[in-house]
Amino acid sequence: MLTQCAKDIMTVDVVTVKRGASMDEALRLMAEHHVSGLPVVDQDGCVEGIITESDVLLKGQARMSRPPRALAGDWQVPDSIVDEAYRKASADTVEEAMSSKVVTFGEDSAITDIARVMIEKQINRVPIIRDCKLVGIVSRRDIVRAMARAVTGPAPSNKKQRRINL
Repeated sequence: MLTQCAKDIMTVDVVTVKRGASMDEALRLMAEHHVSGLPVVDQDGCVEGIITESDVLLKGQARMSRPPRALAGDWQVPDSIVDEAYRKASADTVEEAMSSKVVTFGEDSAITDIARVMIEKQINRVPIIRDCKLVGIVSRRDIVRAMARAVTGPAPSNKKQRRINL
């Protein structure tokens, strides 16, 4: 269905955060730019990690003595996952909270390969790199949009959003 590669669908104006930035700066950038994750880059623009909503979700929250009950039943989450979430949420800098084992792809990587890895690794976005430098990012949303275009054809060329009245 999809024969495109990363460079065909990636976002090129990627919002990033520097390794030494504060967690507050990362939160501000995510909220201001409506993104759920930020590549962490060094001074040369090389990807060193990624910080996501999951890494900051418990920021400022006190540790609960017992886990809350989920409405959809009792889900058992390993203590190690919760401990790691609290550790990251208490970090002061992005470097302390970021995931440094980042899955990256090149510009010519097939979208189908990227989608498969996203499912296998349970990740929502992958940085696209050339050498070590960030050149774009592909999110699950980008792949879904590409799938929709493959079915329905390209979006209208005008920049205004079409209103559909049902």
